[in-house]
Amino acid sequence: MKNRNNHRGLLQSRLLSLLLLSLLVVVVLASVTTMMATLGVSSTSTTMSTPTAAQANTTTTTAATITITNATTLNQVTTLNNEGISVYYLDKYNESIFYFDKALSIDPNDIDALYYKGGAFDKLGNHNQAIIFMNKAIVLLDKALAIDPKNAGVLDDKGNVFGLLGNYKQAIQYYNKALSINPNLVSSLTSKGSVLYFLGNYTQAIQYYDRALALDPKNVKALTGKGLALDNLANHRRAIQYFDKVLAIDPKNVLALNNKGNALDSLGNHTQAITYYDKALAIDPKNVLALYNKGAALYNLGNHTQAIALYDKALAIDPKFVDALVDKGKSLGSAPLRSAP
Repeated sequence: MKNRNNHRGLLQSRLLSLLLLSLLVVVVLASVTTMMATLGVSSTSTTMSTPTAAQANTTTTTAATITITNATTLNQVTTLNNEGISVYYLDKYNESIFYFDKALSIDPNDIDALYYKGGAFDKLGNHNQAIIFMNKAIVLLDKALAIDPKNAGVLDDKGNVFGLLGNYKQAIQYYNKALSINPNLVSSLTSKGSVLYFLGNYTQAIQYYDRALALDPKNVKALTGKGLALDNLANHRRAIQYFDKVLAIDPKNVLALNNKGNALDSLGNHTQAITYYDKALAIDPKNVLALYNKGAALYNLGNHTQAIALYDKALAIDPKFVDALVDKGKSLGSAPLRSAP
């Protein structure tokens, strides 16, 4: 089996895809309601509370008072989206689409539902459907920008859509526009860092994560992203420090547990790495990356039969997981032969 560092970039891109789904897909409620106000949707008046200093750094609002179609309707859509998002992160994409469809039947222009429904179709391999819903989101965002071209929150959201579509250079253009208006917009700083990570610019990605962390030291996404970038730069011990910071905030953060295991495994601490993969799997038993990574660590310990069992579990969830297929083949070549019946 080849050194896992030779294909860690692919693994961590897949891991970071989960991170980006929270970095690039989530639209803060204040940004959504602001966009609704910009588009002129009105009926029942609701007053936004004054944001804290930290909130002011992460969201942009154009008015203290906004109007929404109906407070009850908005609550229904938010509840449905929350249900959909919760099952989305359990990899139950078809079930999540059910909830997003319900939300969109109430409000066909709900940005959260459009984003996540597109993301769910993408995860299911239905890329054409994913693009349709992402494009619907872009149309709405363009309408908002036609009215308020300097709305940093909407520019940030448009960058998020292009990031999800894999159009990283265009995503960066919109993050840059947002940051030219609000240099302290943490969501744009963090998302730009993640896009730079995907482009392989790990050192530059860290610069943006650091800017975000200077404003929000406990930003889990920036901490995780910086840890991933450091790990790809082979600075595994420093990477662990950042994963530990995440775990101090959220002890059940599967990404941090999984990635700390990866960093430990890269340092040759295979048994300790398995401890962290097991912690991740205790929270999410079907986490394909934790299953695969545990299999790789077992392989490194010479436990080929157990490694194959883990690869099989990963492949049962994702039959097209190339690394698991390749490494299972290598494990089969090293496993002891079974005696004939």
